[in-house]
Amino acid sequence: MDYENIPDHLILNYELLKVTIFEETRRLFEDRPYIIQKWKREAYGMTTDEIRMQAPCENMGPSFRALFFLFTQTLYFDKYITKPMIKNAVELYQDSIKVILAGHFMTEFPHEEIKRSTNEEKIREALDRDYIYSSMDMDYYLMRDIVTKKKDFREGETGYLATEIIDNRGKIRGFAELRPFDSQVYEFPSDQQKMWLELIKSTINSLDEMTADLFDLIIYLWMVSPKTPDGYIEFHSNDALQLRNLKKRTSRKRELDYREEDRFNIMKRVAALSSIWVSLGDQQVKVINTQDLKDNELYKFKDFQRMFEIGKIRVAYDKKSGEPKGIYAVQVKPSSILTPYIDGPNRSLGLLDLKVFQYSHFTRREHKRLTRYLNLQWKIRTVKRTLNQPFRVSTLLKIMDFSSRYNGVQKRDKFEIVLDELQKDGIIKNWAYTEVIDEERVGKKGWFQNYWTKLHVVILPTDQIVKENQKNLSIPSTGINKELINKLNQLDHENALLEKELLSETIISQGIGKSSAALSKRAIVSQNIKKTNRKKANREIQKVEQQALDFSLKQSIILSPESMKEKMEGLGMSIRQTAEEIGISHTTLSRYLRGENKRRNKNNDEKMLKWLEEKT
Repeated sequence: MDYENIPDHLILNYELLKVTIFEETRRLFEDRPYIIQKWKREAYGMTTDEIRMQAPCENMGPSFRALFFLFTQTLYFDKYITKPMIKNAVELYQDSIKVILAGHFMTEFPHEEIKRSTNEEKIREALDRDYIYSSMDMDYYLMRDIVTKKKDFREGETGYLATEIIDNRGKIRGFAELRPFDSQVYEFPSDQQKMWLELIKSTINSLDEMTADLFDLIIYLWMVSPKTPDGYIEFHSNDALQLRNLKKRTSRKRELDYREEDRFNIMKRVAALSSIWVSLGDQQVKVINTQDLKDNELYKFKDFQRMFEIGKIRVAYDKKSGEPKGIYAVQVKPSSILTPYIDGPNRSLGLLDLKVFQYSHFTRREHKRLTRYLNLQWKIRTVKRTLNQPFRVSTLLKIMDFSSRYNGVQKRDKFEIVLDELQKDGIIKNWAYTEVIDEERVGKKGWFQNYWTKLHVVILPTDQIVKENQKNLSIPSTGINKELINKLNQLDHENALLEKELLSETIISQGIGKSSAALSKRAIVSQNIKKTNRKKANREIQKVEQQALDFSLKQSIILSPESMKEKMEGLGMSIRQTAEEIGISHTTLSRYLRGENKRRNKNNDEKMLKWLEEKT
């Protein structure tokens, strides 16, 4: 069959529809030849059951089946489908298609997919930009900083490890505690639970600058990546290893994979992040004694929250022995103690230079700490227009946290070397003391504390940092259609339940031979599923919600809060400016963008759609 010879105006039958879906989507997965090869066999082949039913049979793989149902039961339900319709849908929903199929790929191709991250494109985008977005709130900064200070955790009166969260002025902003073990590990299968417990054994020793890097990376990916209905993203060890520019293993000049040791070092720090509980304000903090794991009373906490929550974990298994090799990925999400700083109207986002991830947490620890602090200060000072305000040397020394074994001369040398290297690496534009140093006083008694640490330096950001920080930064649109994904997930779930129920009823009711009964059961199931979905679709049409999408694709422009936000961001327009152009109030537009309108206003929708079309 020559795909190019299929006419554009032809209404596709089942056989041609399979081929068209394959040919139009294959480009999205060209880097996965094992998927393309299997899909091609399924698309161009027709089993006896398929010929009889004109529908996918049970022998079809879950990924291609899901792809087929995406077009036939979600995007174009109960419609005649042509080649151009498939082309348009693939172009419009290509990012969503990748997300939808990710879980099916993992089930169908476990050994190949375990080494792939769903965040590959987001990591590549960050590498191309040389920065990620991060919160520039002081409380966020302090919570991230506490994960680097294992020496600050001390055994308190109760015998548990805890520490105070203190700002640069010495004010106590909150408390933190270590709670390495948690009842959630019992939700894992036994072999996975054992591996997770192995990771969190060394929680206190996993607190360092690399842990702070993962804190920022997980937060960033959570802001830009699609989430499960429970709010989780999947964080893969590849995400951090790729961002850190770690080299893969090689054999005979052939690149293999990252070392298991490198993956373990990443994942044990993720486990450490999930073991830290924080209380901000005047509340008191409790800590769990890891030896009393069976004491259920220890889990009854009300006055603090963990920073990160863990969902499922993804484990790699040896192809030959079937033994687990290691944890490659985890579902993770920030708790409600962190989300106000990254997902809300009062959040303050700024840029975090990617070199902070690429500096060694052993040899360039001071570089990493100062980079984070300067990125925070530059956002604040850009807003306040105080970029030329100098920094006190003593403040920066406290941030950089040099080892106490260095003497004054060594600390000064290292201080200046760090600033020179940050300038050389393009993190800062330039730096200088505000006055000429009196070298005659250097080295004399009291020179370090009484003279040099009281000096000031001006450190200026790069032009790009200034330009970006002058904007009211918002996360770019992900290109992921959440409504589409939710609809398909719901449809998959309902179909699975209905198919199970109908098959059970059919087995009882059909008094025919096994082979013909199997075909009849599948045909009856298929028909009943279609009837049920058609009824549901009719109800959905009658109950139109604000965020509903026009899946018929009759319009080239689709109105949604996401498309409005994307267009406004691309034009650099505020809500008030946009509302004035559209001819609606800015409060109405604001509510629409936040998804708070309970009832749809057709007149306002027409105005917004017309504005979108004019601006596109």
